[in-house]
Amino acid sequence: MSARLAAELARAVAGPVRRPADPGFSAELAGFQLGLRHRPDVVVGALDAADVRAALRIAGDHAIPVTVHGTGHGMRSAADGGIVLGLRRLNEVEIDPVAGTARLGGGATWAEVIAATAPHGLLPPSGSAAGVGAAGYVFGGGLGLLARSDGWACDHVRSFTVATLDGTEREVGPDDTERFARLRGTGPVHGEVVTAMTVGLLPGGPLQGGGLTFDLGPATAGGDPAVLQAYREWTDALPDDLTSALRVMSFPDLDVLPLPLRGRRIARIAVASRGTAPAAERLVAPLRDAAPVIEDTLAPLRFTESARVHAEPADPGAYIGENLLLGRLDPAALDALAELSGPTMVIMNIRHLGAALARPPAVPDTVRGRDAHYLVSAVSPVDPRVSLADPAAAHAQASPVWALEPFAAARLGTSPAFTAGPRG
Repeated sequence: MSARLAAELARAVAGPVRRPADPGFSAELAGFQLGLRHRPDVVVGALDAADVRAALRIAGDHAIPVTVHGTGHGMRSAADGGIVLGLRRLNEVEIDPVAGTARLGGGATWAEVIAATAPHGLLPPSGSAAGVGAAGYVFGGGLGLLARSDGWACDHVRSFTVATLDGTEREVGPDDTERFARLRGTGPVHGEVVTAMTVGLLPGGPLQGGGLTFDLGPATAGGDPAVLQAYREWTDALPDDLTSALRVMSFPDLDVLPLPLRGRRIARIAVASRGTAPAAERLVAPLRDAAPVIEDTLAPLRFTESARVHAEPADPGAYIGENLLLGRLDPAALDALAELSGPTMVIMNIRHLGAALARPPAVPDTVRGRDAHYLVSAVSPVDPRVSLADPAAAHAQASPVWALEPFAAARLGTSPAFTAGPRG
C-alpha cells in the first residue's frame, strides 16, 4: 500500500515524497524534539498550500491518518504509519506596514517573521524562542516576550487559512466563532491543516531586555531562597509593561562549563519591558539588592536579538516538559525550589502572568491561563537514544512531575503550550 500511496502522492504534489528506505526521508522528519521520531509510511514535504490540499484529499479518499510536522518544539507523540505532512517550506512572510499585519505561511518561524517586520519598526507577538513555528505557538495561546503589555499572541490573529480532508481550503475568522476560538488556544482537529494566518503586528519603540543571574550555592546542597522570595515580592507590584520569568537549574561540575556555573545552583531572571533604560533599571533595582549578580545582560534591546532575553537552548534535544498554572506563588514552594533535588535533572521556570494576559478577549478563544498569576514549568532532559514513544518508559527514565509538587496547592490548571513529550 505504501508504494502505491507514495506514487499517487508524487503525481499530485510538487514537493518531495519519501518512503522509509528513500534518501532524504529522515531529513524531512527532522525537528527540535529528538526524543520522539515519526515513523510514517510516507512523508510529504509540502511545497505550498496546493500540496497540502492534494495530500489531504488523497488521505481522505483512502481514510489514511495524517500528522502535521513543523519545527517539532511542542511535539507530544509520534506518528506510527500513515502520512506525515511537513510544512517547513510554507515559510512565506508578507508584511503590510499600512494595515500593520503579517501574512504567514503555516510553516513560518518567528525568527523569519521578526526579520521581515524589523525594517518596518513593527513587532510580532513572538515568544522567548525565535525558532518556534508561529502557527503552533498561536494554537497554544502564545505567551509572548512582552505578554503582560501586549496580551496573548492568539489575540492578535486576524484569520487562518485552513485546508481539510476534502481537499478544499477556507478562511476562518471571527465570523466562524467556534472554529476561530478553537484554533486560538487549542489548535486544529484531525484533518485540518493551517496553511497560512494573518497576524496583527505591534508598535515598536524603546525596548529593554536581558537577564540577571544569581548563584544560589553548590548544586549538591540546599540553595539560598532569598532571590526566589525577592522575585515573588517584586512581581506583586510590577507595572503592566514589564514581563519576566525566573529560571532555576543546577549545573554539573564539568570542565566544559564556565567557572561561575560549574557545580552551582543558578537562578536567572529574564526581563523584557517597553520603556527607557533608566525606567527599567529602577524597576529591577530590588532584584539587584537581593543578592550578588554574577551576570547581567539587561540592556536596550533590538527585537532581532529577542532570543537573548531568555537565552533558551537553540539546539535540538530530547526532553519532557510539564507545567501548572498558578493562582499564587507560595513562599514554601519557593523554599523547596531553592533546595530542589530529586531522581532526575530538572530545569524550572516561573513566568509572571496577569496584566494584559488577564483581560477578556475581544473575540472568544480557548486560551487557558487568563485567571492565572504565574505559570511554573519543569523540563527534564532525556537521553536522545531513548525513545519517548512509550509514555510509561519515558516517565520512568525522566519525569519532571515530582518537581511541580510543591506548587500544586495553588494549581488552576495546565497550559498545552508548555507540555512537551508524552504525558505520564
